[in-house]
Amino acid sequence: MAKLILQCDDRAAQEYAVDKMVTIGRLPDNMVVLDHPSVSSHHACVFSDGEQCIVEDLQSTNGTFVNGRRIGRRTLLNGDVVLVGRHKLVFDQLASAPAATTAASASISNNGETVFLDNRTLLDKLFIDSDTYRKSEALSARLTDLEHVVAARAAVDGSASEPPDVGILRVIAGPTADTVYKLDKQTSLIGKAQSSLVRLQGWFKPRVAVAITRNRQGYVATLLGGRTFINSQPLNGRRHELKDGDMLEVSGLILEFRAKG
Repeated sequence: MAKLILQCDDRAAQEYAVDKMVTIGRLPDNMVVLDHPSVSSHHACVFSDGEQCIVEDLQSTNGTFVNGRRIGRRTLLNGDVVLVGRHKLVFDQLASAPAATTAASASISNNGETVFLDNRTLLDKLFIDSDTYRKSEALSARLTDLEHVVAARAAVDGSASEPPDVGILRVIAGPTADTVYKLDKQTSLIGKAQSSLVRLQGWFKPRVAVAITRNRQGYVATLLGGRTFINSQPLNGRRHELKDGDMLEVSGLILEFRAKG
């Protein structure tokens, strides 16, 4: 099973198995807790998609980087270095032993606010002498060039695959700002946080309850906080592939998923 290796001073500090999804952020409801002001409450996630593992930024303030490049969503390769705030996580795709899941945290706090960082300065400090970074960066550049060639050929011969239809969430019951929400982004959040597409109203609602991720096959709902039901069944497995007509109950809000808007 693949894993993420949290590094401290270029030494492994903690390992996290990538089973279905690993969430990374400052709040304690994340699987990887990084208690540092440069890290957003729910900063990023890594999840399996078939034989691949994908890292996705959850609309964080300071961004998520892979081998020094800011990403929104990217397939991870063995040895890739993910930078979240000041923290390095190395992706090990060849790992076979189960990894521990105890959260690692730092001692820095700033009353929950996120600090903006100079990313180039951080990268200079963390990666300039890293052989792993240099090798991964070179491999990433070659793969990017190859992807561009494949995309260009597909556009010429008409073989490029059509993107999935854009789905929507229709509000059935509960207070919300709108009645219909279009799921046209790679990741759409449901919660009380300002970055959420669907904003939950109420003092005790979770900041981020559900993340809905768009992939090649359609949409996947991932539980991040609180209690969520899909078709009256609790979302205990954390991830659920959404089907047309699925009913989501998120902290009292009832939504209907439609695969086509």
